[in-house]
Amino acid sequence: MIKKIDCGKTHFENLYQIFKYTSPEELESKRARLFPGGNADNEVSTTSIFLSTLSAVKEYREELLSQVGIKKICNKNVSLHTYTELQSGSKDDRPDGLIVITSGKLKPIIEWVCFVEVKIGNNTIDESQVERYATFAREIGVNSIITVSNDLVTNPMQSPIKLRKRSFNLFHWSWTFLQVTAQRLIRTESIEDEDHIYILSEFKRYVDSHKKLSNYTSMGKEWKESVKHIQSLDTKQKIPPLTLSNVVESYIQEEKDISLQLTSRSQFHIELLVRGGRKEAVEKMLQNRKVITSEFMLNQDKNNTFSIDVDFIRQEIRCYIGIVVTKGKSQAQTTALIKMFESESGYTDCILVNAFYIRNKSKRTDVPLATLFREKEFAEPYSILDKSFGDEVKYFEVKTKDLLGRDFRSTKNFIIKLEAIAGRFLEQVVVHR
Repeated sequence: MIKKIDCGKTHFENLYQIFKYTSPEELESKRARLFPGGNADNEVSTTSIFLSTLSAVKEYREELLSQVGIKKICNKNVSLHTYTELQSGSKDDRPDGLIVITSGKLKPIIEWVCFVEVKIGNNTIDESQVERYATFAREIGVNSIITVSNDLVTNPMQSPIKLRKRSFNLFHWSWTFLQVTAQRLIRTESIEDEDHIYILSEFKRYVDSHKKLSNYTSMGKEWKESVKHIQSLDTKQKIPPLTLSNVVESYIQEEKDISLQLTSRSQFHIELLVRGGRKEAVEKMLQNRKVITSEFMLNQDKNNTFSIDVDFIRQEIRCYIGIVVTKGKSQAQTTALIKMFESESGYTDCILVNAFYIRNKSKRTDVPLATLFREKEFAEPYSILDKSFGDEVKYFEVKTKDLLGRDFRSTKNFIIKLEAIAGRFLEQVVVHR
C-alpha cells in the first residue's frame, strides 16, 4: 500500500490507498456530484456542485487553474477528478475537497493534486485549520491548497491567511471571482460545447441565488461616522488610528470588488495593481492627502491602466487615464484623440481632457470633450494646448469627476455609486483607448 503521492509517477488507480480506503469503489463514492442530496445551500453541497462543475466544463477549469499557475491543465490527454470530504488523519478534521489532474488514458498518472477548503456565509478561512491540512498534505505528497470563501483578494495567487510553513502553495478563489469568471466565459462565447454552456450557466444561477454566497455590499457600520470625521479635517490634520483603520479595511475590500464587477460587465479582465503592502500604502495616502488612489490594469498589461481617486474631503470620485498619441504635432495629436470618442458624442459633457507636455507641464485646466468637438468643427485652435510648453503633447489625461454628497457616507450607496461611476468610465473612456 502506497502512503505518498509522487506527482508524475503515482498511478491514479492507487489514489484510494493514500486516504486509507479499502477499494477504488470506496473512493469513487466521494466523487463530487453536480446534484448532491440534501440541502443545496449547505457547505458540503455547495462544494460538491462547484467541484463537479469544474470537472464538467473544460474551459472553466482551464481558466481558473491557469490563473494559479497550473498550466498543465491545458495539455492534451489530461483529465480532472474532484472529490469531497476525504478522510484525513483525524476523522473530525478533513479537507472539504480534492482536485486531481491526471495524464494518460490506459493507466493514468497523477500530475498535480491539491486540497480544497470551502467556507460559505460569514465563515472565514481558519488559519489553524489550514495549517493542519497542510501538515497532512505534506505527509501524503500534496503541496497545494485552494481556499474558497466570500473573502476577496487582489488575485488568486494571494490568500486571506498566511501559513507559518512557507514551502507550501496556498491559493484563494472568492465566490464572486468564481461567479464573474463563469459569466465572462459565457458572455465572450469562450465555451464550445452547448451542454457545457448550459452547465456553467446553471452554476452561475446557483451562485447568484445562493443565500450564503455574496459580493461586497456594505462598507460596514463604522463607515458613516469615520467618513464624517475625516471630512471634518483639513488635509494636514491627522486621522485617529481607529478611524483610519476602519476606513482602510473597508475600502481595501471594496477596491478588490470593483475589479471583479468591472470584469463582469466588460470584455476586459480588470485587476487591481498592487505594489508592496496595500494596507500600508492606502493608510499613507489617506493620512497624507485624504485621498485614496486605486490603479487598475487591463488584461494583465501593466502599461494599460486607469486610476480612481476617492477624495474624502471633497466627497468626490475621479476616474482618469493617460492616453498617448505619438503622431503629429499638438493640434494633430488632439484631433486624433477626439476621433477616438466621436462615436460616443452623447457622453462628452462629462468627459474632461487636459494636455501634458514634457516635464508634465500643462495649463492645469480641464476642458470638456464637447468643447473640443466644437473647436474641431470650426477649425479653432484647441483650448487645452499651450504653445509656450512646446508643440508636442506628451500625453492627454482624460477624466470624469462625480460629487457624491451624502451618498459618500452611505454604507451601501457608496459602493453602488462608486462601481457605477467606474463602470461608466470604463465604457465611455477606457474602451476607446
